[in-house]
Amino acid sequence: MPVLTILAQDDVGGLEVKRKSDGEWIRVKPTPHAFIINVGDIIQVWSNERYESVEHRVMVNFERERFSIPFFLNPAHYTMVKPLEEMTDDQNPPKYKAYNWGKFFTTRKGSNFRKLDVENIQIYHFKVSK
Repeated sequence: MPVLTILAQDDVGGLEVKRKSDGEWIRVKPTPHAFIINVGDIIQVWSNERYESVEHRVMVNFERERFSIPFFLNPAHYTMVKPLEEMTDDQNPPKYKAYNWGKFFTTRKGSNFRKLDVENIQIYHFKVSK
């Protein structure tokens, strides 16, 4: 959901990414002294899908404690998110409608933590239909 997530993790790991081709969850092996950079949904929209966000999760290790330090980079709440002009042209038109980051973030967090009578908002809700 954010622009970028930067993750420092220990040797226990637990991060998994979902492979788009078949939906299988793949474990990410921790690399000592390295950071994991997750491209977020906003970069997917800004880049007009040149770079894609990857669905990910963390699995609990019941035998060892896990320690990680995530850093999330987000735009200001008033930012309108849409494909950048440099990433679109006649052969590659915008794939997303513009949306307000603050409204999106607030609605998404609200639907994550409360029972709402609406679907949890995702970036595909702003996808331009063909």
